[in-house]
Amino acid sequence: MTALVESLLADDGAVRLPGLEDALTGEPVFRDVSPEGLLTVTVRGAQLPAPVLEKVFRFRLVQYLRRGWVDPAGLARRRLTHEPYDEGALRDVHSLCVEADTGRLRGYASLVAPRDPAGRRLGDPDHLPFVVERDYGLRLADHLGPDTPSAAVREGKRLVRDHAMRRSPAALSVSWWVLLGWATACLEVLASPAAAVVGDGKKRVTINQLRLLGFHTRTVDAEPLPPDPADLFAPMWDQTERSQPFLLTDGGALRPTLRVLHELLASGQAEAARTRLAQLTEARP
Repeated sequence: MTALVESLLADDGAVRLPGLEDALTGEPVFRDVSPEGLLTVTVRGAQLPAPVLEKVFRFRLVQYLRRGWVDPAGLARRRLTHEPYDEGALRDVHSLCVEADTGRLRGYASLVAPRDPAGRRLGDPDHLPFVVERDYGLRLADHLGPDTPSAAVREGKRLVRDHAMRRSPAALSVSWWVLLGWATACLEVLASPAAAVVGDGKKRVTINQLRLLGFHTRTVDAEPLPPDPADLFAPMWDQTERSQPFLLTDGGALRPTLRVLHELLASGQAEAARTRLAQLTEARP
């Protein structure tokens, strides 16, 4: 283990965002405090000061590093202390779940905006592909229509919980709170005609969770392309259960399901969330 990796994982890789709410510019898309003392905010990147945004990308890197999904040699060679990002991160939506008393970041997910300029369509030859298109050799135009504006599409990425968090009621609820904030942002996106949220995930984990939340989900049977050995995240693809691309829309169940989830989490019943949402899913026509 290099000194750089050791420094990233020091103190369990803790990333702290004290005074997060005071640092925000404008109103968040979602904000709530759980009975366990977790503050969840969903904001656009431009609402975060530059030092806070950099810490967010440090958390993303540390969590993937702890899971063995980052190449330590490549990390050391590039001397990275946070995941690389560009100005597009200011347009992306970031859902953050922190301990209200310590500011320690415990959970995260993002909703990534297209990198195309305004007016470009998915079927245009100069469309800048989403990551899921790049990783699986897909054309979203084949699934959403070539005339779909890329501005109508967002990509879900990096749903993670702090790997160092010990088992507790708070640990049980972190991912649900992050998903609630993230899905609330998805509601805004999916209100537009022809809109969709895309991404990839394991069928029995991420994709199942998305169905439980009330999304109408479609999966694409596609194998990932062989990763570039020089890719910092190449080890992520070396897993027994492969991920699948997904396409999410709102069939009308999303808002009422999120309302039920919010009620459960706000009353400290995170342990009942999966069972209750499964019941709702089974009851849908």
